[in-house]
Parts: sequence; C-alpha cells; structure tokens
Amino acid sequence: MGGLFFLLCNLAAQEAWSLSDCIRYALENNLDVKRQHKEIERQEIQQQTNILNRLPDLNAGSTQKFDFGRSLNRENTYNDVNSQNSSFSLTTEATLFNGMKTLHTIARQQLELKVHHENLEKIRNDISMQIAVCYFQILLNKEIVNIAHEQITLSRELEETTVELALHGKVASSQVYDVQAQVAYDELTATKAQNTLRLSVVELIQLLEMEDVGAFDIQTIGEDVGSFIIQNPYEIYTLARQFMPQIKSAELSVESSERAVKIARSGYYPVLSLAAGISSSYYHFSNAANISFGNQVENNLQKTVYLSLRIPLFDRLSTRNAVRTARKNHEESSIIADQAGKTLYKEIQKAYYDALSAQEKYLSTEKAVYANMEAMRYALEKYNAGKFTAYEYNEVKLKLANCLSEQAQAKYEWMLQKKLLDFYSGIPIY
Repeated sequence: MGGLFFLLCNLAAQEAWSLSDCIRYALENNLDVKRQHKEIERQEIQQQTNILNRLPDLNAGSTQKFDFGRSLNRENTYNDVNSQNSSFSLTTEATLFNGMKTLHTIARQQLELKVHHENLEKIRNDISMQIAVCYFQILLNKEIVNIAHEQITLSRELEETTVELALHGKVASSQVYDVQAQVAYDELTATKAQNTLRLSVVELIQLLEMEDVGAFDIQTIGEDVGSFIIQNPYEIYTLARQFMPQIKSAELSVESSERAVKIARSGYYPVLSLAAGISSSYYHFSNAANISFGNQVENNLQKTVYLSLRIPLFDRLSTRNAVRTARKNHEESSIIADQAGKTLYKEIQKAYYDALSAQEKYLSTEKAVYANMEAMRYALEKYNAGKFTAYEYNEVKLKLANCLSEQAQAKYEWMLQKKLLDFYSGIPIY
C-alpha cells in the first residue's frame, strides 16, 4: 500500500499519466489479478495438505456404556444387575505403500501451483496489452481532435476572407453561407471527435478500476516511425516460447496430466499400512465389590501393532476407466499446448505484418500530406484571386484532413504493434 500511495502522489503531482503508470496502477487494483492471487493461496494450502498426508494420523477414542436388567455374570448365570463400562483408546496409522499415489499427488499439485502462477502472469500480460491498446487509442483520438480543431481554424479564416471578398464584390454573397455551413460542419466533426476521445478515456479509466476522474490525462509518446524491428516473426516466436506464460502454463499442464495418469494407475497396486494402538477399560457393577478405576485401567491395558494389506481384485473396472480418462486428458493437454504455440505465433505474425503495413502507410502518407499541403496553399491563393469557389477549396481542405488522419492512424498503429513485438521479444511493456 505504501508503494501505491507513493505512486498516486507522484501521479497527482505530474497530472498526466504515463503508460507505465497506468499499467502499474491497473496491476495493483485489477480484480482478476486479486482473484488469481487468492487461487494461488488456495493451491498452496492444498499442496501443504498433500505433503502432510505422508504423516501418520493420531486418534483418541472413548466409549461409555450402561447396561440395565438381567445380564450374564461371572458364574455364567443371569441375574438383575446394573453395570457400566468405560473404554479408552489411542490409535495411529501410516501408509507405507499405495502405488506411489501420494508422491505423484504431491508432484502434480506442485505443477498445478506453477500453472496458476503462470496464469497470473498471463492475466497481467493481458491487462498490460489492453492498457497499451487503449492508451495508444487515446493518443490517436487526441490527434484527430487536434486535426478537427485545425480544420475549424482554417474554415473560420476562410469565412473572414470570404466576407471581405463579398463586401468588395469579388465573390458572390452565397459563398459566405457556404463557408459558414462548412464552419458548422467542422464544429460538428470536432464535437464527434471530442466525444470519441472522451469515451476512450472512460474505457481506460474502467480498465484501471478507477472512479471517473475528470482531470485524467495521459502523456504523449514520441518515436521515429522510420525505424523497424530487425527480427522476423519466427525469430521473435522462438524467443517468446522461452518465457511467455501461456506456453509455460500449457507445458506444465502436460506434465501435470502425466502425473494424473500415474495417480490413476496407482489403483492397480496394493495398499500397505502400519497401525498401532493402545486401549484399556473400566467396569463397574451395582451391588458388587469393584476394583478401583486405576487398577482396572492398568490391568486391562492392551497394546497393538499390526500391518494391513489391501489387494484390489475387482473394483468394477473403475481403476481401468480412471486410467483411460487420465490418458485422454493427457492427449488433450498436449493438443492444447500445441494450439497455444500456434496461437502465439499467429499473434506475433499478425503484429509484425500490422506494424510493417502501418509503417509503409505512414511513409506513403508523408508524401500525400506534403502534396496536399501544397495543394492547399495553391487553393487558398486561387480562392483569394477569385479563381476557386468555396466548395472547391473545402474539397482540398477535406483531402488534407483525411491524409492527416490516416497518417496519425498509421503512426499510432505502428507504435502499438512495435510495442507488442518488443514485448514478445522479452522487453516489458512498462
């Protein structure tokens, strides 16, 4: 909690949240992460239980019995007498051999505990990726809002120019209304862009498990889109297989299913147990002389040590079916492990080619943006000279806005996919 308090104070001071700040905060407060921690704690308790099952048990027992009416006495005759009998016992039993079932159960539980740790890492990675996607979406939406406001500025400047030209009779008065309509349309576009930005911020706040924060903002990330990762998808995949939790979890599940087969096969073996016990009793008869409690307990003391062997002969084929089921589960876990590897490779391959496409698109839009800026400059000159209508000018302005938007989309798409590829290569997202 101390670290979290420091983080909150630090974020409050700097106002804008970085990607690292967002991910760290989410990992500390996400409910799925907390739930998985509880599951790990439960698995640790189960592991401790399995280990302690190797120890012998110890049980104490006592019985109090009362008899009334006619009963057989020491002279082998019946008479009316009331009696009571107290018995005490202390027993212990330990399993010496059960087909290695206990050993395999402990080993399997240890593997299951590791699986849950890897699942926790998988949850943390998924949350980090979700935060990164939402973070870059906000950056894109902010840039689109800036582009929309720039369009409003250009339209208002055009409105002032058009009014001036109309006063001097250089353009028709109707063009003033056309330009004013364009200003209204640009303002509507900016409002839509602002609403989209607001919704993306709300989505990030929800991922952070925070209450709505009105002044919430994020930091800008700058990176050269011209650079690109050197490794190809298969090289990145080879690295990722060594540490990605979904791969390690699947491989551990295969090992766990192998142990499950051995546990099921232990049902074919006999069970050998060692037991020991000590017991005594006390008898009291009405209308008769009774030996004292202490003397009776000492005289009736009995000690027992014995071995118990249980050999399975026929269990209605339940062990055979348990083994067959465990083997099917093992085969299924192997298939799931193969599928996890293929899924990871597809994710890396998609991120790689998405990044490559975004980079190529960005480089293409650089040329398009420059060309449209030049076209915009010439269009403004022609409009001021009365050789362009407001409609024609707005067409050129709209093309420039579209190019800028596509360039922003390519930029942040590349940055996101590059971040994911770095992550698959072993570089943390935050």
